[in-house]
Amino acid sequence: MERSSTPLLDRDLFRPVAGFIDVVADVVGFLQGLFTSLRIARPRFTDVLAATKDVVRTGFRPVILVSFPFGMSFGLFFESLLGLLGMRSLGSAALVPAVIREEGPLVAGAVGAATFGAAICADIGSRKVRDELDAMMMMAVDPRARLYTPRILGAIIGCLILSVFSTMAGLSGGWFLIVLLRDTSSGQFLMGIEILMEPSDVYWLLVKGLAMGMIVGISACYCGSRAEGGPAGVAAAVRRSILASFPIIVFSSFVVNQLVWGSSAPI
Repeated sequence: MERSSTPLLDRDLFRPVAGFIDVVADVVGFLQGLFTSLRIARPRFTDVLAATKDVVRTGFRPVILVSFPFGMSFGLFFESLLGLLGMRSLGSAALVPAVIREEGPLVAGAVGAATFGAAICADIGSRKVRDELDAMMMMAVDPRARLYTPRILGAIIGCLILSVFSTMAGLSGGWFLIVLLRDTSSGQFLMGIEILMEPSDVYWLLVKGLAMGMIVGISACYCGSRAEGGPAGVAAAVRRSILASFPIIVFSSFVVNQLVWGSSAPI
């Protein structure tokens, strides 16, 4: 009888795992290079300020336009739910965990990945396919210090600012729904917010905003620096940057929520 030539374990099954390990190793090397460039050459303040302005200008309107309807939806849901329990006036209290802890930084990060994150990736990717990055290296100019680091810092600071505006827009949407459309007084709305809101909520909102900006900035710079193949390669790099940012943003938000609010241990 002839023995079967089919192996017990197909090597194709391990190719995605090996590819994932290669990508992780490449990202670690990319981050190590960024930290090395920070020690050697500090980014210029004017470059960081310009990158921050671009981030805020690019993401401000989309963040507001997305956050306001989200706040209205949360307000309608919680106001209707608590109305069934006879606590309709406390619908605004539920907006605190929904908007401040979740919606504000998540919208800023998700919308930022599709707006200023895509712009950063397209800018660096277009420089990559035109060999501008290699030309900078030939002139002894480190693109990590002149291009990557200012944009990452600008994304971090800008996303922090956008998280605050996103939270304010979400609360404004909830106020518009609960107060103007559902005939609840502004005093009851503010009283409901004071019931569940704590100073630590604002602190962790800022922390999550910084984390979202760092994720978007690093993903955009990494994918842009690996672009190849002309305009089509730049478009593929932008798509990879957005698709990579979304799950990391959601997962990091879940981890922070679990560490801060999902455990009884003091943080």
